[in-house]
Amino acid sequence: MKTKLSYASKIKLICLITALTSTVIISNPNQRNFLTEPFRFESSITNSLSKSGATNRPDFAPDEIIIKFKPSVSSDEIFNRSRSLGFQVGHVSKRANFTTVKIASNESVADAVTRAKLDPSVEYAEPKYYYYAQATAPNDTDFGKLWGLNNTNQTISSPSYTTNNPPGESAIGKDMNVLGAWDVTSNCSSIIIAVLDTGINYNHEDLSANMWDGSASCKDKDGFTIGGGCPNHGWDFASGDNDPKDEEGHGSHVAGTIGAVGNNNKGISGVCQSAQLMSVRVLGVGGGSNATVTDGIYFAVRNGAKIINMSLGGTQFSQLIYDAVEFAKANDVLVVVAAGNENTDLASGNSYPCKNNNANQICIAALDQNFQRASFSNFDTTTTAANRAVDFGAPGTNIYSIFGSETTYNEGTSNYTGWTTGGSGGSVTWAYQSCAIGSGTLKGLALPNDCSVINFNFTPPYNNPTSVSASVDRTVYKSFTIPNNSTKVSLFQTIVSDGESIGDTCYDYTEVYYKNDASSPFSGGTLLTLPDYNRSMYVQKLCRKTISGVGYSFILSEEVTLTNCMNSAVTSCTVGYRYKSDSTVQNGGVMFGDFYLSAWIASNNSYGNYNGTSMATPNVAGVAALIRAYNPLFTYSEVIQKLIDGGTATATISSNTKYGKAINANDSVKHINQVTGVTATLQ
Repeated sequence: MKTKLSYASKIKLICLITALTSTVIISNPNQRNFLTEPFRFESSITNSLSKSGATNRPDFAPDEIIIKFKPSVSSDEIFNRSRSLGFQVGHVSKRANFTTVKIASNESVADAVTRAKLDPSVEYAEPKYYYYAQATAPNDTDFGKLWGLNNTNQTISSPSYTTNNPPGESAIGKDMNVLGAWDVTSNCSSIIIAVLDTGINYNHEDLSANMWDGSASCKDKDGFTIGGGCPNHGWDFASGDNDPKDEEGHGSHVAGTIGAVGNNNKGISGVCQSAQLMSVRVLGVGGGSNATVTDGIYFAVRNGAKIINMSLGGTQFSQLIYDAVEFAKANDVLVVVAAGNENTDLASGNSYPCKNNNANQICIAALDQNFQRASFSNFDTTTTAANRAVDFGAPGTNIYSIFGSETTYNEGTSNYTGWTTGGSGGSVTWAYQSCAIGSGTLKGLALPNDCSVINFNFTPPYNNPTSVSASVDRTVYKSFTIPNNSTKVSLFQTIVSDGESIGDTCYDYTEVYYKNDASSPFSGGTLLTLPDYNRSMYVQKLCRKTISGVGYSFILSEEVTLTNCMNSAVTSCTVGYRYKSDSTVQNGGVMFGDFYLSAWIASNNSYGNYNGTSMATPNVAGVAALIRAYNPLFTYSEVIQKLIDGGTATATISSNTKYGKAINANDSVKHINQVTGVTATLQ
């Protein structure tokens, strides 16, 4: 028999952390989870914000782990060793001696990792962590938009980041002074720069001439020759094939900042006007893992890359990635990584691989157009500067580079008009609400038609929400037109759902459906599985969780990929929400908002703005490539020293980065002695 869940006095949501320290997902209170972070409201959410990577995503796969075997276990044994431990083997990396395995449905990730570590042949085991997703002017037509290369106090039109745009006259010259560096060299074509990201649109008009040519010969991640070479300029570890073409735009944008073709009378110029850009796709639509990133690093190193750009990150330390970067160090490869976009102090918070202490890795924060630390950029206030994870700052807001064609729908701008309601039960249905949460506003549709479920969770004194009627089955949905064969369709949403549960079973709850046509998604549609960090599991029924007698609503604020709406000739994608209650006890209802749907497809002549430390990172990778190309005898450590020596002291990052400096290409390159007569041979 069900019993009513009492509305105990509401405590601040952040207190949930202390109640959940036994779970893997937030076992460390410094790890990122959306219960402790501010929501992104309609007043601040923009296309570029969602693209900056500052979304809340699951930290690791719910059904897989990584097992690294000791060197004494031969590469031919690791498959059978993994199976003997009771796992289903999915991926084998012989040279790195690890496997990715599926775990049983009744075993938690934590238990599987612990069990694997008991085997004496195992060096270590860890979850499969996710990493998601920065001379005279050339004649490139949009060079004037590249404030990070040449800041003339220009105003960026339709900015996605409005702070310091325009920056004011005092900002003239607050850039990387690339024009000065180009007096020395603009050519990085002797250096291979690997972009470990979502892939590169290698057919783009501003990239095709600067792509690495691996068609004659290339090696796989284990160092073995690949028959037929790498004709598509790299490798795809996200999909497991030889075509690392970008399917969502992020990697192409990064690649353009590093090495878009310069002086070709079109588009933009990269920091390197001539380059060898290697496309290593390690992030699929929705992100990647420690396995894909690791394989990408090995591939890049084995194929001669001397600079690796990783504009990616996650909240978890991976020994696997750490070891791969050490392999890169042994081969004199510099790795440039993003600091992360959570506005987190890494003295206590986490962002990896930024926090790894590999000597050949540098981590980059984002600066705005007046060289202020961007509001979203992570930083590190560790007392001893030498121990700080974030090394330098570089331009990372309103960065204009290569993109694609994107169709977007921000429902907050139309107050959620055009939604179709249906169902039965009760006297009210879904209705538009604008609810205050602190200094922000959450706009969306609610059932019942008030803000009580929001106030119950976020507004003292946390009054009980309006109860939903018995036997309710209320639906609401809307169809959106998207380009056919879109390669990424995603939805950012915030959901606050109350309801009734006993244990882990929901009785009054919310469901989210979507469908690849214009009809109701509740018939033949796909039911979304979403992470519930209160329950430490993925769920399809969204309702409350009771902890120590206190009821906590399901809360989610993140981007999800609508897979079935992708790569299809159908041009409609429909999203719907359903709330159901049974005939006995009823609690509060649901509100969803921050609804932002986007569909992306590649274009060979499109450009756009991005914000993020992901955008700052390639600016630095490009300067590092200039240095290394001009003097190929420089080691990775000498390149880092040149970045330090040439950097510009910058007040807003003086106490929260290791060196307190913004990258200055001119001063880092100007006094390098060029080495001539050197023949470079790929190993």
